[in-house]
Amino acid sequence: MTALYPVQDVFTRGEISPRLHARASLDFYRAALARCENFVTLPHGGIRKRGGTYFAGEVKTSAKKTRLIPFIFSADQAYALEFGDQYIRVYAYGARVGSVEVASPYLEADLFELAYVQSADQMWISHRDYPLKVLTRSAHTSWALTDFEFLDGPYDDINATATTLTPANTGHATPKMTASTAPSGTVTDDGTGSSSWKIFDRDFNQYVKVGDGSSGFVQYQFPSGQGKAVNAYWIACTDNVTSNGDMATAWVLSGSNDGINYTTLDSRAGEIGWSGSEVRFFDFQNATTYQYYRFKFSGGGGGDATVTSMAELAMAENGDTMTPFELTASSIVGINDDAGFQSTDVGRAIRLLGGDNVWRWAKITGRTSTTVVKIRLYGHALPDLSPITRWRLGTFVPGKYVESGSLYEERLAFSRKFSVYASATGDFDNFALGEKDDDALEFIQAGGGQANDIVWIADSDGALLIGTSGGVRALSGSGIDEALTPSSFKNRRSRTFGCARIRPVDAGQSFLYVTRSRKSIAELTQTAQSRFTSDDVGQISEHIPKQGVVELAFQTDPDPLLWFPLDNGELGGYTHQPSQEVRGMHRHRLGGAFSGAGWAVVESAAVTPGQDGNDDLWLVVKRTIGGVTKRYIEIKTTPFEYGAIGDAFEVDCGLTYTGAAVAMVGGAAHLAGQSVDVLADGKVYRGLTVSGGGTVTLPGGSTAAKWQLGLPYAAGADTLELDVGGRDGSIIGRRKKVAKAILSLLETDTTGLQVQSFMRGRWEPVRLPSIVAPDGRATLFTGNVEVPIDDSWEGQGKVRIRHVNPTPCTIRAFTPVFDAEP
Repeated sequence: MTALYPVQDVFTRGEISPRLHARASLDFYRAALARCENFVTLPHGGIRKRGGTYFAGEVKTSAKKTRLIPFIFSADQAYALEFGDQYIRVYAYGARVGSVEVASPYLEADLFELAYVQSADQMWISHRDYPLKVLTRSAHTSWALTDFEFLDGPYDDINATATTLTPANTGHATPKMTASTAPSGTVTDDGTGSSSWKIFDRDFNQYVKVGDGSSGFVQYQFPSGQGKAVNAYWIACTDNVTSNGDMATAWVLSGSNDGINYTTLDSRAGEIGWSGSEVRFFDFQNATTYQYYRFKFSGGGGGDATVTSMAELAMAENGDTMTPFELTASSIVGINDDAGFQSTDVGRAIRLLGGDNVWRWAKITGRTSTTVVKIRLYGHALPDLSPITRWRLGTFVPGKYVESGSLYEERLAFSRKFSVYASATGDFDNFALGEKDDDALEFIQAGGGQANDIVWIADSDGALLIGTSGGVRALSGSGIDEALTPSSFKNRRSRTFGCARIRPVDAGQSFLYVTRSRKSIAELTQTAQSRFTSDDVGQISEHIPKQGVVELAFQTDPDPLLWFPLDNGELGGYTHQPSQEVRGMHRHRLGGAFSGAGWAVVESAAVTPGQDGNDDLWLVVKRTIGGVTKRYIEIKTTPFEYGAIGDAFEVDCGLTYTGAAVAMVGGAAHLAGQSVDVLADGKVYRGLTVSGGGTVTLPGGSTAAKWQLGLPYAAGADTLELDVGGRDGSIIGRRKKVAKAILSLLETDTTGLQVQSFMRGRWEPVRLPSIVAPDGRATLFTGNVEVPIDDSWEGQGKVRIRHVNPTPCTIRAFTPVFDAEP
């Protein structure tokens, strides 16, 4: 029989499903493997042994699950956050940041349902069972987790019951004056006014002369020690139509604490065209308490500039510095499903429509009973103390908190159940709805025709993607390249898969997300403006994500790789470069073991930019060490290429020593009692034991100046039955016998490389004595090697390849040389 030499020089499809192992007619078949374990498929076509993992530290509580979340301020300032049971710790570039630890409310069971969105030094963290929190970094070692305060929204529907809310105060900074010095404080002017105190008497329907000419001032002075912070005011024009021209058209509002030195707080000009009893509202930023407030006006007096008049000036106290006052409900009907006010309402927003038909908002600061709460009023003062019939309670209460978030077009957006809420443009705290283009937005039933829960939202080119349990929708402006506004929006459905409550990742030209079952990964690509489609990227490798995807982490450099921990403890990998038709899945089993599993369990993964320009993959890995469960934070090292063999790091949970040549190193207490491999100055030592004190000693008195030590792992690849075509058709299924294998290698330590027949149990080493240095140090080989194989006719022409040393291995191509039955 004629020997056959079918070459396989592309492995970009990775490990394919057993369901496809006989589909030799498919295009991708000759670019695939039956098993790809601890090898990574390269965009260039070959497979490379993955880099090891570097030990960064033990989690705070090894007995409990822990999650990693990336916090990326910039490519130069990136952190991995350790979220554990009611705490957060901070890591950066391979080590924990000092002793930073932030208390958190999140329990172990909730960690993997946390959603987050980050902007610069702030990260908003959401979960349906917890009020929204914001994590702030103010310095490298200074972090704080606080409640996020929604300003003026979002709200439930407007009250439609007979229940009214009566305020005990109006929020005016000044009292209702009955004279220049009563009931408290003092009202003065420049001496040309006539009863100027009346502009503080709450009467809109009046004429108050505040100056004989076109300019002057009116001032209110608080009693000693009773100053207040003012940050808003409204002005009411006189109701005398013939005197409207007497209204001031320009003014300056200023504050002082000594009546001599004044600070300008707000100034206006060109305020013309007043109509009878018109009220205009003005806001400004101020949190400083002042004893004096002076309103200095000009431009009044009408055409003859003789008399300036107005009806009312209402200065509002800053809600943050205000003494809370009571708000009393006439009944409990309409409040919390007719249960009345609850203790959980503290911190909740409430909107009130005053008698002037203008909405204000307040924050509940305390609860007295089911009908009485205390509030701080924000914005403008109420016109009076009349019962309020139209009101709205803030929508976020226990059981109704936001669930996911994103940034989109300079808006901070959150989702809950079927709704999406987006802040005002550039004002992330402000969720007050409005009609202006930059006002906050609210979209109900964003899930579309079916009542599917929103499980995540994400920013994409030209649209806010809304992942629901029924599919993905796209929310955007109504026109091409048109911004999303309250009056310009469209919400489109796409032909996609239902989504799991797992954060998607941006993979450059597309998004990758987990489908509702958590057993497959889909790619979301844009086909037109705000239109998307999905494909199952793992369909040909369905058996890998079918183990159950835990979360996603995408690495851009040095190669585009998606990493995903699986329920069985393996780390799934997916090389994703669709422009080059590179789509290959692989599996990784980390060194060590947990319980009955023969490998360590990867529970969480996160990617951050690394210091060397490559991305860091952070992992939480669970093992049994000395009979005890240990959870370690580890960083997958940069893959070896174009370097010296002594720099290779091909062990897990490992450490590096560089310094004077020594026979023993310490610091490995986290691996006490474990069998480790060591690469010492390029020489391989396997099966050394870590002492109880964490030391490792080289045998025979050997010394080394550079050590790489850690738990061993083997990289393995099983080939498929290749079909080169026989004289009378396919040779798939016919008996074959492999005589040898030809491997094309790149920078590979061949002393750790072995090949085995599927039907014979003997591993055949690659024998190239010339590549081993006289001092026993391994060297790297690039080129072709032939390995004879002991095979039988039942082997189907398939072989196994493995690499067992803590050294590099890259396979560019594989050629089994076999005979086939006719």
